[in-house]
Order: sequence, then C-alpha cells, then structure tokens
Amino acid sequence: ETGEVVRTLVCAGRPRIVDSDSLDANFLEACIERPPDILLTEMQVQLREICGVKVSIATISRTIHKRGFTRR
Repeated sequence: ETGEVVRTLVCAGRPRIVDSDSLDANFLEACIERPPDILLTEMQVQLREICGVKVSIATISRTIHKRGFTRR
C-alpha cells in the first residue's frame, strides 16, 4: 500500500508586528492623511506613544508602501 503526499503550510519567520490589515496600519494611514508631510520618525513616535507599538522605521516604510503610499 502506498501513502499520499500532502503539502502542509509552514509559517516561517517571525509574526509581523504591524500587519497591513491591522489597526496599527490604519493608524499610520491616518497619520499620513492629517499632515501629508509627516516624517517617518514622527510616525514612529506617535505609534509608540498612542498605540504602544515599538517598531522600526523600515517596518513603517514597508507597511505604508504595502497600503499604496509613496514617500516623495
């Protein structure tokens, strides 16, 4: 008798701190829409102070890029 091959999903790596569908990502989007010239460092401070989430600037940049925003 032969067995069968079953593909199982493997979640490799760390879970995301700020998922692109999370409330924190919505908060970042709101930060951009209020004063559109806000700096990433200012967004980082606001996210830490208001939401209690400590993330890097690279994480913020990737998150807002995934939501369709460009920094120009």
